[in-house]
Amino acid sequence: MRTVLHDGVHPRWLEWLPACLLYGSFGLIIVLSVIAPVIAASLLVVYAVHWLVRAILMSVRLIVGYSAYRRDVVKNWQQKLATDFSRPIWRGIYHLVIVAVSKEDYAIVESTLRAIEQSEYAADRLIVVLATEERYAANGQSVLVKSRRTFGHSFAALIASIHPDGIAGEVKAKGGNITWAAHLAKRYLEKRSIPFDHVICTTLDADNRVHRKYFAALTYAYLKTEQPLYATYQPVPMFFNNIWDVPMPIRSISLGSSFWQIIEATRPHRLRNFSAHAQSFAALVATDFWSTKTIVEDGHQFWRSYFRFNGQHKVVPLSVPIYQDAVLSPHGYWATFKEQYLQKRRWAWGCSDIPYVLYHAWKNSRLPFWDKWLQAGRLIEGHFSWATTSMILAFFGWLPRILNPTFQDVVLGYTFPPLYSRILASALVGMAVTLTISTLLLPPIPPHRLKRSRWSVILEWISAPFLLPISNVLLSSIPAIDAQTRLALGKYLEFRVTEKHTIRQDLRNHPAAN
Repeated sequence: MRTVLHDGVHPRWLEWLPACLLYGSFGLIIVLSVIAPVIAASLLVVYAVHWLVRAILMSVRLIVGYSAYRRDVVKNWQQKLATDFSRPIWRGIYHLVIVAVSKEDYAIVESTLRAIEQSEYAADRLIVVLATEERYAANGQSVLVKSRRTFGHSFAALIASIHPDGIAGEVKAKGGNITWAAHLAKRYLEKRSIPFDHVICTTLDADNRVHRKYFAALTYAYLKTEQPLYATYQPVPMFFNNIWDVPMPIRSISLGSSFWQIIEATRPHRLRNFSAHAQSFAALVATDFWSTKTIVEDGHQFWRSYFRFNGQHKVVPLSVPIYQDAVLSPHGYWATFKEQYLQKRRWAWGCSDIPYVLYHAWKNSRLPFWDKWLQAGRLIEGHFSWATTSMILAFFGWLPRILNPTFQDVVLGYTFPPLYSRILASALVGMAVTLTISTLLLPPIPPHRLKRSRWSVILEWISAPFLLPISNVLLSSIPAIDAQTRLALGKYLEFRVTEKHTIRQDLRNHPAAN
């Protein structure tokens, strides 16, 4: 049976694989805990040690990534462009910036456009497209009118795009919106005879604020890449715009998401498109822009490019960040937690790429054999670990003693609980690293939050060993399990706009301007 997911050609049974691995591993632990508790406990100890080693290595990578960030945000990229390349070469590069707008009000979009305007790059080389939705016509029209009034002469062009509602074959998601906007931009470039390979396209959500050095750093990376047609450029997303306004657990979750991207930036072979990213416009034309059939067009674009160019595609990390809003609902504390859960579930819907990748890896014989299966294996392992690790370490590790009372009569049954506890406690070393870097990385506490937030930082340090495991289960593992289960059942997720309420800030005090 075929599926309606993505391109609609892969067999439906491939969508069962992530859930089968997930529930199969849980079932295996339960069965072994009952009939062979010694084997179960031994495997769990090995698994815990494995994740302890990975936690230590990730802490080291976090330090390396943080050092790269500190180095690159103070580097004079304009000077490096002038030194390493002739002026006609780097001045010939244009940046097309597509800002996807749905229900966000003008105040949010204004801050995003202001950050682009204040960036350290020639304004006559910045082409901005405001990609609005017809289904939110009133809000979109208001944003377009106000943006033109304020920023109409700030860039080489400010193009208005209104994505029609109800296009046949499209899901209601960001991919269709930015693809429609890219087609408008294509016509603009063709009229002015601007070569597509001289244009780098960055896609932003309405709340994304580029660091002032972003475009210069991206230009440098693009020109340094041997074959930029076969590359995507991934800045570090930092959820700092409203980080001091969100509840403490949400701040920890948002920091964790930023830290993970910093870590992944040190492993380019594992790095994939996430949220805001950039790609040669020539490559986008070759892939017919983004998928209009998925709600996770960012990560899926890597695979579309990978298969379109027969495996000749990579992601180039940028340590210069793009700042985003953390989840914050105007409807209160619990509504914020619900929004965070739903956002994480949408991110975890990247598991829907697994059947797509397996099918096309099998069908495309022109792909490098070992590379395509290694890439597919990393994708499967990533989503499997996302769903299972916190659950196994927090809960399943204790099942041998709970499900088989005779287990405690053997030597391993007596030594297992303290041994397992000490292994997990050793992971606190990595937690200390993340807390230290979060203190160095977070922007200054705004005046309206100064007194309250100082106390919350102290409380975060004290409560982290207890709250982080709980939040990892509730707002990481369970959303991933939810997504993989829905994929197996054919209950495909629909796109929804995450609520991100923020207090309007003076951009001069924002980390993007520093």
